[in-house]
Amino acid sequence: MSSFMASLVLAVIFGRNRLNLIGNNIEFLAVYMLLESAITFFILRILMRARRETFAAPGLHRKHWKTHVLMGIIAAPCLLIVSGVAGAAFRLFLPRYALEKNPLMEMIHSPRQLALFMIVAIVAGGVKEELQRAFILRRFHHHLGGAWVGLVVWSMVFGAGHYAQGAQGVCVAAILGFIFGVLYLAYKSLILPITAHAVYNVLALLIYYWFFIGINK
Repeated sequence: MSSFMASLVLAVIFGRNRLNLIGNNIEFLAVYMLLESAITFFILRILMRARRETFAAPGLHRKHWKTHVLMGIIAAPCLLIVSGVAGAAFRLFLPRYALEKNPLMEMIHSPRQLALFMIVAIVAGGVKEELQRAFILRRFHHHLGGAWVGLVVWSMVFGAGHYAQGAQGVCVAAILGFIFGVLYLAYKSLILPITAHAVYNVLALLIYYWFFIGINK
């Protein structure tokens, strides 16, 4: 829903014919993703207020926040290793489905674009996706068979959302999404998965830019 609304807003502002820029212009994609995140925050806020909940309810609070930030920072490199192992497994056992090029990463060509997409990765990835995951898991916990059932279901949905990155991207995203959910359920805090997700995204962008784009320059 938020994706549709973001597309609609951009179509009104820039014209429907320019929506194709989302797939080949990093600046336009960044605007789209930040707008979609803002709409998601707004929708979640409305749904939570309808139940008289605040953002503290799903775990966005200051209790042990320093410890959780540190744990998130430490977890991020471990997640990179998980992603790397999964990628190596695809290249070894399923080379036909291995991700040769990341279409999103290939849109970044300058330090300015890198910095812009790092902001997007923190807001749309670290904050929005983890807040959304926590909201879904809480709904499953109270109404739909339990948080762990929700975690499995939402991890598959989260992975499918990365279809543009091919089978490997879908699989890796599902695995990472499951890990982020485990961290949330284990510590009842959004600070830890938000930090881990945001730092992971930033590190992945930096590694790609330095080792792939930098080499090809």
